[in-house]
Amino acid sequence: MTWIREHISEIIVLIGGFVVMNLIFIAEVFRASDTVDPEGASQLGNFVGGYVGTLFALASFMLLLRNLKNQQKSSEILMFETKYFELLRLHRDNVAELEVEGISGRKLFVVLIREFRLILEIVIEIARECSQNLNKKELLHITYYCLYYGTGPNSSRILKLSLAEFDSKFIGRLEDELNDQEKKKMVKCEKNFPYIPFEGHQSRLGHYYRHLYQAVKYVDQQEILTFDKKYEFVKTIRAQLSNHEQALLLLNSISPMGNRWWSDDYMRKYEIVKNIPPEFFDCKKEIDMSDYFEPGYFEWEDVKSGT
Repeated sequence: MTWIREHISEIIVLIGGFVVMNLIFIAEVFRASDTVDPEGASQLGNFVGGYVGTLFALASFMLLLRNLKNQQKSSEILMFETKYFELLRLHRDNVAELEVEGISGRKLFVVLIREFRLILEIVIEIARECSQNLNKKELLHITYYCLYYGTGPNSSRILKLSLAEFDSKFIGRLEDELNDQEKKKMVKCEKNFPYIPFEGHQSRLGHYYRHLYQAVKYVDQQEILTFDKKYEFVKTIRAQLSNHEQALLLLNSISPMGNRWWSDDYMRKYEIVKNIPPEFFDCKKEIDMSDYFEPGYFEWEDVKSGT
């Protein structure tokens, strides 16, 4: 059946041509009483030969055109797949190159989530002290920027500038708290961090997220692919992400820095973070998943429903 579907046009042309060639034998002009009229047959043959021959020439041209289009499409798909797998390889290389004080690759994202949660506690505490009534999204926004830019001689300046929309006294107080060298050392020791926290990860995460976004965008923009094919290719990209990578990607996307994951609809359309486990985030202090995703989005919901 698959072979028939693939060659249906050729089969139709072959059968149609065979039928047309034999229809002349029932024409009245072809016969004189019970015998074949040679003169009439000759005239009809010339007419049919010219007419049907032109028809078959046209059919041959259409089949040739279709063949050329199929070759062009195959070439485009080959070019796409070549670049796609190169992007996939580069993503793996990017992950392998992530390293801080001996913690490398996907293991680093586990520590980054820990650091994010520690910063969030500090942000909530400082906000309370400064009488700042911030909603959860604003708290996550500030926390992610603190994790990303960090504090230090240059980082603090960039951090304050990036959070200029918030109360300056509150942000200044927060920066002082995170930039306290004694506090950094104490947290590193007490929380068993492999590196000094609160110093930022811009140099690591910036390139990582830009490349990941471009890989998904490259697939999404392919007009030669159906949506189902696009989904399968993006699904392969998603399969490269650990649960903690997906969790940090979600935090990145909620901040203004990563908003294009939502404005381009990649987060929902391709279910980029569907493997985040249930209760990974504290729905009261961190993220309530129902605020961002429809029921049935996550993998664990499929397992729970038995599908």
